Amino acid sequence: MMTLFSRFLEACNAEANKEPLSRRWMRGMVPRGGREMIFGIGINQLSDACEERVTFQNAFARTAAGSMMAGVMAGYLSHIPHNVSTLKLLQPHLSYRDIFTTMVDANLHRTPREFVPEARRTLATVLTFLLPKGCLIRTAQICGSFMIINGTIHMCAATATGVPVTPVEADIPPQTVSRQDAVR
Repeated sequence: MMTLFSRFLEACNAEANKEPLSRRWMRGMVPRGGREMIFGIGINQLSDACEERVTFQNAFARTAAGSMMAGVMAGYLSHIPHNVSTLKLLQPHLSYRDIFTTMVDANLHRTPREFVPEARRTLATVLTFLLPKGCLIRTAQICGSFMIINGTIHMCAATATGVPVTPVEADIPPQTVSRQDAVR
């Protein structure tokens, strides 16, 4: 559901694409769906899995650290699908192959000029997928979103269940119940 809604909002702001809105919003739907799945898995399952591995006694700090770890992974993995989706929306006449070629071409300046052209192109391709431009900013945004969303869920669950946010005794084991179970 969020994929459709966010896609429609992005299409409304894509002035570079002169297609009618009824066609424009569908551009890049497959990579957008992949990005949303990565984001959804990151905020739900991955955040909980990361939180369980953090050894902080403070439950809120555990939630924040788990959210940040999950945000880094989800941000990195969802960056390429996000870029492809956005570029397809803005340039619908390009094929996905042309979009990838454009992304690789944009990384050629990051390669040493002393390399032969084939090696520069190969390195630019590796950089496109392993160290994409803008990934750090996007990852920071996702980390912040995960921390805000999961922190709010944590605070609401603590308020609803009466469980204190910070354990009173130092020997209380880390929380093993997921946030979804605590809300129920």
